Amino acid sequence: MKHPYYRPSALNQAKLIQYLEDINERRYFTNNGPLVGELKERLEAYLGVKNLLLVSSGTVALQVAYKALGVSGNIITTPLSFVATASAYKWLNKELCFSDIDLETLNLDPAHVTDVVALNANDLVVATHLYGNPCDIDSFKRLSLRFKNKTIYDASHAFATRYGGKCVLSEGDASVISFHATKLFHTIEGGGIVFASHEDYQRAEKMINFGFDHQGQVIEIGINAKMSEFHAAVGLTMLDDIESMIDQRCEMVEHYLTCLAPYDVEFPKRQEGTDRCSPSYMPLILNSVKERDCLHKMLFEEGIETRKYFEGLINNLAAYSNQPLCLPNAEVVENRLLCLPFYVDLDSADISYICERVVAALDEIRSKA
Repeated sequence: MKHPYYRPSALNQAKLIQYLEDINERRYFTNNGPLVGELKERLEAYLGVKNLLLVSSGTVALQVAYKALGVSGNIITTPLSFVATASAYKWLNKELCFSDIDLETLNLDPAHVTDVVALNANDLVVATHLYGNPCDIDSFKRLSLRFKNKTIYDASHAFATRYGGKCVLSEGDASVISFHATKLFHTIEGGGIVFASHEDYQRAEKMINFGFDHQGQVIEIGINAKMSEFHAAVGLTMLDDIESMIDQRCEMVEHYLTCLAPYDVEFPKRQEGTDRCSPSYMPLILNSVKERDCLHKMLFEEGIETRKYFEGLINNLAAYSNQPLCLPNAEVVENRLLCLPFYVDLDSADISYICERVVAALDEIRSKA
């Protein structure tokens, strides 16, 4: 494949080897070791957040955040996200309520949440910052103030994205993030939770270590969701270069937009109040399912891999579908999304070429329509 859809960022081998040698010399491989502590401190400083808990994956981060917040009512979430946003809770045998999206940003629309349930203090809203574009955070705050419900943001696409002058990870009762290898910042496998409340952080800290407190007594029902020293070493290696990587990705997005702007190509609208995105994807909104599928096929035949991300709404998947839903905005964009190649090794010439082929393919498709 001449232009794959994605390639994880390469690691600085010299730095990583030094970290691994130090780990081996200490023989301290897991159980909240010094590198996990160092990564936590450095990430908190870089992102400007407090109460960051490092865990073994973004999916378990969603589950631990839910448990730590102590909610017991409805879980209202978006139908347009990676399946883990929903599967984390179905795995816990929790029923989900799917609410409609904003047709411009494609994020969960706070105006539609109360169409699904009568919110109260026991309910939880789980909203994804889709493609790294922040949700309408101010409106979700007003919703929580009015109904006293809790909010978790799935910020797995939005590492270091800033909204209203601060990192989006500082928003909500908890914000969770994935550090999977496909993400901008990664630890190969891993994740994190930022809690608004230090008490919730302390409760979750015990939960991810079998429920043990600092005296070795089991005082919570817990699991093993700790990050290892090896994964933290990867994160520390990545963090040294993260700012230049974000700058490069922002330039890549602008290059894509510049090349495609003169043509009839639609993109999700950036949320007002966004200071800076840390882009994770380059999504297009095509005119129809047929146009999306044809473009995907034609580009693949020319050595350009794209991803139907996301294909289908979560609420329509067999494992989640238990009743007919009317989500008109989500249904408008369902199966019309296509993400173009987006990774650190793409240069401006690559992007120009990809855009040329996108435009040529769309011209051909639309001329036959």
